[in-house]
Amino acid sequence: MKYFAMISGTLYVFVLLCGLETGNAGKVLVLPGEYSHWHNMRVIIDALVDRNHSVTVLVSSASPTVPHTRKERFDFIVYKVDTKKEDVNALLRQMILGFWMNETSTKYEGNFVLWRVIADFVAFLTDISNGMFHEDLLHTLRESHYDVLLSDPMLPFADLMAQKLKIPHVLSLRAMFAFVLERLCGQMPAPPSYVPMVAIRDLTDRMSFAERVINMLDYIIHTTLYP
Repeated sequence: MKYFAMISGTLYVFVLLCGLETGNAGKVLVLPGEYSHWHNMRVIIDALVDRNHSVTVLVSSASPTVPHTRKERFDFIVYKVDTKKEDVNALLRQMILGFWMNETSTKYEGNFVLWRVIADFVAFLTDISNGMFHEDLLHTLRESHYDVLLSDPMLPFADLMAQKLKIPHVLSLRAMFAFVLERLCGQMPAPPSYVPMVAIRDLTDRMSFAERVINMLDYIIHTTLYP
């Protein structure tokens, strides 16, 4: 009888420990960026998987850098778009090399390239939007009951996806100082009394009064400078 009680107690403790382990895990939906942004996101995903979180990466079929056909420790959901990988690569190369780094073109040539790139990029975003917010895909995502959406600020529509799924939205990195773009465009809450403006200052969410004043001034300056 004593031996049976000892075995039962051991099993009970084991069940409790298993419950604690699974209780801390969650379901994370990831919207990654491309190129170096994907490599940055991959480090975060690996850390989440190491902590027993269930991770699903939502990616388009035209993604040039996210290897969604490869077997990973996490899952992929691939939504179809009409754009091809080669076209996405060409578009991004055109944005960087054809416009921003082209110093030999005239003013009129530069304006023409700019408008052409904008038109192509808008068409690409429309294609992404149609694939990402297809009713069948949204139904599948809602039925999966994710706990949080983790996204890269390079990818558009992440805040809208979080709103449709009614889950919290977390950004993997900051796009601008003082979170100007995230606050003004994405409505991200960032109270200056608790969220440091930039990492070059050794500030945390527990700032002194003087540090809060400095942080507030940083927010005001960068928000004013934002065009």
